[in-house]
Order: sequence, then structure tokens, then C-alpha cells
Amino acid sequence: MSRTNGRILRRGLSLVECLISLAITASLLTAVAAAFHASTSAIEQNDQFYRASQAARVSLNQILTQVRRCQSGVVDTDSLEVMTDAGEKRTYALNGTDLTMTFTPAGSLVPAKMASNVKSLTFSTDGKSVTMVITVSVGKNTVTMCGSAFPRRLIVYN
Repeated sequence: MSRTNGRILRRGLSLVECLISLAITASLLTAVAAAFHASTSAIEQNDQFYRASQAARVSLNQILTQVRRCQSGVVDTDSLEVMTDAGEKRTYALNGTDLTMTFTPAGSLVPAKMASNVKSLTFSTDGKSVTMVITVSVGKNTVTMCGSAFPRRLIVYN
């Protein structure tokens, strides 16, 4: 404090001014934290969706490649069974939300998860080609992929 002409001059902030500035700062930091949390949640969900859709895309390509190379196959609406050129029996089906492949090397069943977050999986055939439709869903994001393959053993070259 200093005195000028009998008046006391105060320098600094009063307690009320400190509390008001603290309240404003706290509300700004809360808003920043909420925005950061929303941003990280969106990034995480986008990453999960990207991974799920890429796994489904790769699985679709692998399954249709096996269909092209297969010796025989049985198509059901929710599963596909193919006999590979190496003599392995592979069964592709939806197990909950996971696309799984079960194959029989040397007579033992070995299941393998190919994709997750699968909402629906259907197989169909017209007697010549096999069509596969797979839908992947993470949160509100959904993508449907489809593909078709023609077994090469049925192709006749002239």
C-alpha cells in the first residue's frame, strides 16, 4: 500500500477478483477437457471402424480367392464350406459378431477369427458363382461389402 494525498492506493487483486478469475479459468479448462475427450473418442471410434472394415475387406478377398481355387463347395445362407485344391476343408461362418474360418488340417478342427464387428454375413449361389455380402458396424458407422467369384474348375477354355 502506498499513500497519495491521504488516499490509500492498493495494488494487486482483491479476493473477489481472484475468485472470479479462478471460476472463469476453471470453466474454460473444463470446456477444453470436454472437447479433448470428444476428439479422442471420435478418433478411437474411427480407428475401430477402419480396422473392422479393413479386416472384413481382406476376409472377403481371401474367401473369394478360395472359392475361385476350390475343388468343391457347399453354399448355405449363413455359411460356406469349400474343399481347397490341397484337400483341406474350410468352413466360413458368422460366430456372434466374428467372421470365423474353421479348417481341418490332418483331421483336427482349428478355428480362426478373420474379422470382428460383423453385423451380418450372407452367402448365395446361382449354381455357378458364389456371392458374399458382409456388413460391418461400429457405433453408428456401417459399411456393406459384397463380392462374387466363379470357381475356375467350372471354366471351360476353347
